Amino acid sequence: METIEQQISALKSQLTGDLFSDIETQQKIYELKKQLNPAIEHAPEQDDDDGCLYCGS
Repeated sequence: METIEQQISALKSQLTGDLFSDIETQQKIYELKKQLNPAIEHAPEQDDDDGCLYCGS
């Protein structure tokens, strides 16, 4: 079974850079990240990635 980190990496490799076509993949990545660090839902600045799905919303 794949680890959550491996699943996130696999999903990131599918990103195209087009916001509209990537939205579903970004949502899946975010859901997996919440499993690893539930605090990012209420404190997105704790996401150690280079951005988050809901920043600026």
